[in-house]
This record gives sequence, C-alpha cells and structure tokens, in this order.
Amino acid sequence: MGKGIKWTTNEDNQLARSWVCTSEDPIKGADQTTDSFWANVHGNWSSAAGGEARSTQAMKNRWSILNRSTQKFSGYFAQVKGRKESGKTDEDAMQDAHSLHLSLEHEVFQHEGVWRTLSSSPKWRVLPPSKKLAQLAESFDASDEVGDGGPTRPVGCKKAKRKALEETSVDLKLQDLVRVQEDKNRLFADYMLLQMLLNSTSPQDVATLSQLKADYVSKRSRTDQPSTE
Repeated sequence: MGKGIKWTTNEDNQLARSWVCTSEDPIKGADQTTDSFWANVHGNWSSAAGGEARSTQAMKNRWSILNRSTQKFSGYFAQVKGRKESGKTDEDAMQDAHSLHLSLEHEVFQHEGVWRTLSSSPKWRVLPPSKKLAQLAESFDASDEVGDGGPTRPVGCKKAKRKALEETSVDLKLQDLVRVQEDKNRLFADYMLLQMLLNSTSPQDVATLSQLKADYVSKRSRTDQPSTE
C-alpha cells in the first residue's frame, strides 16, 4: 500500500463497525492486550471492507482521528438535544448540531456515519475524550469480556451466580459512566456555545443568549426555593 492513501467514507464507517464488533464481542478473552484487540479489529475490517489494504497501525491512527472528531460532535449533539425545543425532530437536532459544529470548529463535520455507529455503543460513549486517557480510547479496556474462544469447562452453580452478579454490577457501572460522560459532553458544548454567543452581535445570537440567561435564572430560582418538607 502506498503511504498516505486517503481513507474513504466506506472504510471509516467499517472501521467504526469493526471497533464496536470487537469491543462488544463476548467471546474474546478477558486478558486481551492492545495488540490482540487491534489485530481482531484489523481482521474484522479486512474481511468486511475489501479494497485497499491497511495496516494495523494505520487503523489505530485513523481510529484516533475519528474518535476525537466524533466525541466532539457528540457533545454538540447532546447540547442541542438538551434544549428540548418544541416540535424539533431528531433530524432537526442533527442539522442544528452540524451548524453548531461548523460555527465553533470552523469546519464541516464529515463523519456522521461513524458517529451514528459509535453513539449506539455504550462502551464507546464512556471513552474519555481527554488526551490524558487517549490510550484507553485507542486500545479499549477488555476487562468486561470473557473466554479466549477455546473450549471452556462447565461453570459451577456458585461460580455462575457470582459471575452473573459481577456482570450485573459491571452493567450498572457502565450505565453510570455513560451518564457522567454525556453530562460532561453537554457541559463542554454549553461552554463552547456560550463563548460563541458572547462574541456575536447578530440579533439571533443575542436573542439566544438572552433566553439562556432567562432559563438559568429560572432554574436557579427553583433550586433556591426552601423545601416544604
């Protein structure tokens, strides 16, 4: 493969599907390393995508770009959905999120297909977008997964019950992490929107900023009211 060959939209979308498929595969081993995880992603992608050959390292590099871009867009989409505007459909919210991304990032968001695939995966939604934890986003912590794909021994009753309880606990913790990360995405998008509005003089943006202030005052007044209990 020649160096620097541009990735196509179909290749990007398949990389997202392969990442989700590999990260959520219950057959893969709990001791899966970064290398083995990406080898599995590479195998899944290669068998499904066809076309231009890509190395495992090329996929890791491309994933880093796609993950960073889609995490950012996810924050803008969450911010738009958080407005809960009457009469707005999900597609309306999608268009508004694209507009917000364009206004704040000064470029068109080009990975909607990738985002739609990844946003349906709880394990992607809890990945931290910060640079400090980028390795987690790239390699994926496979601690929730089981087995190595080989023959397994029958599981005793007590062990099976303990395993079921552990899996339930993991699921609950995962749901909590999803909620926390989505809250962080909304806060980040709110901050970026506020910065844009403060620097804008257009009548529409001034009106939006005024509405945001009114909503904030209303919310604070309800919060500050003494409890009647």
